[in-house]
Amino acid sequence: MRTILGIWAHPDDEVFTSGGLMADAVRRGDRVVCLHLTRGEAGLYHRQVWPARDLGAVRTAELEASLARLGVTEQRFLDLPDGGLCLVAWDEVVARLHDELVDVDPDVIVTFGSDGFTGHPDHRALSSWVSTAVRLWEKPSARVLQAVVPRAWERTAVHRLNEFDFFWPGYPDFAGPADAGIRLDDELVEAKVDAVKAHASQMDCLFEAYGDDFFRSILSTEVYRTGVRPAFRSRTLQDARRP
Repeated sequence: MRTILGIWAHPDDEVFTSGGLMADAVRRGDRVVCLHLTRGEAGLYHRQVWPARDLGAVRTAELEASLARLGVTEQRFLDLPDGGLCLVAWDEVVARLHDELVDVDPDVIVTFGSDGFTGHPDHRALSSWVSTAVRLWEKPSARVLQAVVPRAWERTAVHRLNEFDFFWPGYPDFAGPADAGIRLDDELVEAKVDAVKAHASQMDCLFEAYGDDFFRSILSTEVYRTGVRPAFRSRTLQDARRP
């Protein structure tokens, strides 16, 4: 049995990028843990502004329902501020992420690459922190997988998703030929679509606009590139500080 740890910025990041991988791992009997830095409290509720505390509670409940559909039962929060991760003390977050790596002891870490998948600043900040925390960690055998936008989305999905401000300007960085793709079977696709739907406050508008079949088609493939490995680590948190 392997342990897989997903590290994400907001609820719903995990399912769009790796819902199939998680559900397949659970199906094989692996342990899957999700760690979110925020509760998504700075987002919108069905495209409307909502009080942060109320929205955070809604999105926490949605995440629980979404992960349950994938069979994932372990979830953790760092409760950092949504939309302001770049303002959080860098070494403090790296230290907390390092502690989580030591505690969970994953064989595989799944997270964002430096582009943050959608280009969101919170996603890109998280990628930098995770890369540094992994370098500090004493488990050279662990693998890091960074989610990449499938190349097919360039034709089929990006222009539609951008009608709802899905990608930040200048993004995404599409998968290249060296990146590893996973084609999901029908059972995994249905589980993933249901899990995306569970994030109703964020996703209802997209499903109403484009329908289930559109999401079945774009969510049926996940692509990853290999990220930084723990073998190439700094010696201390002080060494790892940004200049």
